[in-house]
Amino acid sequence: MTEEMWRTWGHRTHMRRQLRNWRFSPLRWIRFNLACIERVRELIDDVRCHRFLHRLERLSGRTALAALRLEPSVEEFGVTAAIGELWRRRDDPLRGAKIAAARAVLTAKLHTLATSEMVALAVGRWRYGEYEERRSHCAFLRDIYGNPFRPVTFSTEWRTGTTTAIARQMYESRDFGAMPILADAIQDAGCDSDDILAHCRDPQQVHVRGCWVVDLVLGKE
Repeated sequence: MTEEMWRTWGHRTHMRRQLRNWRFSPLRWIRFNLACIERVRELIDDVRCHRFLHRLERLSGRTALAALRLEPSVEEFGVTAAIGELWRRRDDPLRGAKIAAARAVLTAKLHTLATSEMVALAVGRWRYGEYEERRSHCAFLRDIYGNPFRPVTFSTEWRTGTTTAIARQMYESRDFGAMPILADAIQDAGCDSDDILAHCRDPQQVHVRGCWVVDLVLGKE
């Protein structure tokens, strides 16, 4: 895969394969999975699924991630039970979509495309075509991983009270409409990185929790 293909091509499998050639925190893939799940959040109505998602959202550090991978948690068993109950809802017209969404939650800690695929399946049974949904997930990968062909060095001097406040507000609210404002604040702090500023100001770029620029400002892995 070339840099141009990474920036424009919509194929998750090849993008994931390309990421194996670079060193990234494994937490980033969980953030990708969580971004995919946000697309079907309306279908997830079981508190046990929400508990597991909350646990994943709070993850930080390699130790926590390693512990999560070692053995199934109580929350995971809860999600499995929820899926079993969904199978028995014969009178629910959205049963198939809800099962796929719950299965997406169950696989969200794995470094595979299973979550993305389950979300695409859920959307296909709920709203529109699976292919279109899969392509939208490629935008999440670009937002979370940036451009692996062009690594960016982030200066701590750009992490000011203003930039941190803007980034934290967007992260907590999941509303990334202030990305251009963040670009202005980072630039005022001395940032001259075209990649960072362009990512923030690109009107076509989708932003999610895990956006590489926001995470850099907040000091996340």
